[in-house]
This record gives sequence, structure tokens and C-alpha cells, in this order.
Amino acid sequence: MKASWAEGHSITGGLPERLPDWLLGVSRRCPRWEQVARRGEPHGRPIRVDWGRTLRRWARTGHSDGFVVWRRMPHGPGRLVVLWDVSGSMAGYVEWYFPWLYRLIHERPDVYVFGFGTAVADLSDPLRASYTEAVRRLYEEPSLWGSGTAIGHAFKEWNRRFGRRLLGSSTRLVIISDGWDVGNPDDLESALLGMAHRSREIWWVNPLMVTAGFEAKTRALKIALHYTQHMEAGATIDGLRALSWKFGVGVR
Repeated sequence: MKASWAEGHSITGGLPERLPDWLLGVSRRCPRWEQVARRGEPHGRPIRVDWGRTLRRWARTGHSDGFVVWRRMPHGPGRLVVLWDVSGSMAGYVEWYFPWLYRLIHERPDVYVFGFGTAVADLSDPLRASYTEAVRRLYEEPSLWGSGTAIGHAFKEWNRRFGRRLLGSSTRLVIISDGWDVGNPDDLESALLGMAHRSREIWWVNPLMVTAGFEAKTRALKIALHYTQHMEAGATIDGLRALSWKFGVGVR
């Protein structure tokens, strides 16, 4: 079922009626990191296998010798702030990202979700309600769903209203958008520059990245390449599972 838009851009359909089965296994109790023990007690910062460096080492030696490279976690999980593009061009993905974000925000108390198109709305409280209530409250959010996209303008508004409170050295900022934008590119660059300086890292999740031959050709994506540390598709179940792990929430 795809999202449909009523007159005045209010959403009237498209959100799943119940949480998809594959998301029922999402749990914060599935850790990404191991804890070093000393005399039987946890000691120091958590660590995990650095598979990139490990595989490169195995490639150099020509075989898997069982030796793995460990990496210490530089910070705690930190706050997770999600800016979710709910404009018309992203309408077909509402049913995809809404339940995933609902599950994330229920597994971690430090997750905050904002919807944006040409304006910004704080969706954190609606998403923290029961699933049925969250769907009802999001349907009632006025003048947000299915609008055009002015990403820079929306991000400037978000910075002004929420940035000082939510951004910080431990904050991971996640932007979900296809990058289609009719706004001023200077506004976007200015907003992303400020976000990059005030956050731990920026992730850009773009479902169009699964398209064969995809390239970041839009003005918004070209600008985003300068300020984001990670670009992911997040457009399949496996992709969202992988993102969940990276954000400190596992999927059994």
C-alpha cells in the first residue's frame, strides 16, 4: 500500500496498520560491542571486531589465520536524531521508514525523530505512543505530509528550534531523504555546515541508492557529500537491519 495525499497535503493512508513481523525482533539487548573483562569485571571502553581492517589483513597474508583486529568504541552510543523527509517524492517510502523509526524510538530513550518537507514537525512524542495511537496522530499532523521539499530551509528552521538542545559531540544525526530539493542550495550548505560542526557525525539514508547506476547528481546530494560521513540506502529489510545494528539496536 502506497501513501496517498489528501487536499492540503494531509496524509490519509499509507502507514502500515500493524508493526511488520521482521521488526518484532528489534531489541536494544542485542549489543554490537563486547566488553573487555579484567578479574571477571567489565573494564575500559567496549570493543568490537574491525572487520574492514581484519579482512584487509587477511587479504595481505593470503589466508584467514584467525587473528582479528579489535577497535575500541570511541564514545558511548550517544543521542540519535533523525530528520525524515516526508515530502511528496518520498511518499512511497512512508510505509517503510515509519515502522522502523517507531521501533527505534521505543528501544532507545535517546532517539528523536523530526519530519520535514518545506517545514519541520517534531514526531518524537507521537512515535512514543502505542502503535495504533502513533498512526492516528501522524495522520492528523497538518501541513507536513506530501509537500514539496526545501531541505535547506527546513534544516535552518530545525537548527533554530532544536539544534542547540539536541546537537552535541555525542549526537549522531541521521537524514532520510532522496535528495530532491527545490530550495536554496546556499541554505542547505549553511545548515549542514553548522550541523557537522556541532554533531559527532552525519548519516544520509537515501532509498534511491539501490537503483542500478545511481549517482549523487542532485544539488542537495552533491552538497551533502561534503558534510556526511556515511551514505546508506536503507531500502531493504537487510539494509535497515544493518542500520539498526550500527545505531546500537539489534535485530534477532
